[in-house]
Amino acid sequence: MRRLGYLIIWVWIRTALTFYFSKIKIEGLQNVPSGKPIMFLANHQNALLDALLIATHCSRKPYFLTRSDVFKTAVLKSFFEFLQMIPVYRIRDGKNSLAGNNAIFERCSKLLQGREAILLFPEGNHSLKRRVRPLSKGFTRILFLALENNPSLDIGIVPIGVNYANAEKFPDKAALYYGKEIRVQDFFNKEDLTGSVGRLKEEVYHQLKKLTTHIDEESSYGDIVGKLDRANVDYLDPVRVNIILEKEAFPVHGSIGKGEIGPKYYILRGLLFVLNIPMIVIWSKVIKPKVSEPEFLSTVRFMYGLIFFPFFYLLLFAGLLTFLNWPFALTVCIAHIALYVILVKLWWKD
Repeated sequence: MRRLGYLIIWVWIRTALTFYFSKIKIEGLQNVPSGKPIMFLANHQNALLDALLIATHCSRKPYFLTRSDVFKTAVLKSFFEFLQMIPVYRIRDGKNSLAGNNAIFERCSKLLQGREAILLFPEGNHSLKRRVRPLSKGFTRILFLALENNPSLDIGIVPIGVNYANAEKFPDKAALYYGKEIRVQDFFNKEDLTGSVGRLKEEVYHQLKKLTTHIDEESSYGDIVGKLDRANVDYLDPVRVNIILEKEAFPVHGSIGKGEIGPKYYILRGLLFVLNIPMIVIWSKVIKPKVSEPEFLSTVRFMYGLIFFPFFYLLLFAGLLTFLNWPFALTVCIAHIALYVILVKLWWKD
């Protein structure tokens, strides 16, 4: 029953992501091994959407560590546990709470010894900036604890680059790049744990920088992003964008771009607005103003649609039944859904 429930929620979320993104690009999935303990380590830009994209577009069914403050009630705690989410405590949760991580790390160690997959975001926080931030050492504690408990355990790390065309906007595009496996045993030396931690962090950091756009210069970050945007670079192709950054050879506007904003954009935007007036009004007037952090904007928008769009279609169907018989009412609802998906997929950013 638990597996069936998980499958239903997995399908529901994956379908909703298909509705939300005009494109989801997956590269390197063949790099994910099966039947062995794996830790996925990804850059963190877009709050919960990062984890949902990976969890629903991966050949494994990972557990993933999540900030503890989302486990606020018993109901949420039970639901998140059902989804294989594990709370992790941060310094902002209070110094005393950090002791709870010992039990969490021990649990993760046992999961790895059971050949499970775990997803972590080693930057420790999220940011919309297109750069990989310094990594915390929490993931190394879990990995090395598992090896101390079972020295022969062959654990692999698969780095994941999470990329968005424009994370704050809707509809958006996303790309996941699964990197080549890093064998933890090659970096673990029980007699030199400090050195082992440093070497492994450096290798993961190096790999992540290749799998997502990495703008190293913080002082000139805004200027560099402006140049990339004016050149209409494709942020779903981080390898190419990083070559541009490395050579500092910014293309002439439109030379590699995705085209100017034209009538197509306004037509699609207008049709989407007309199709979803009630949902858009509630979002823009009630919910969006309450989102204080831009990093959470896309996640809140997605969760709003995930929960309320089913009710929207139920109300639409019920309203149509006052004028039409149920086959025609159902046909109208299906046509509405189909047109919505077509408009999202045909969005102006090719």
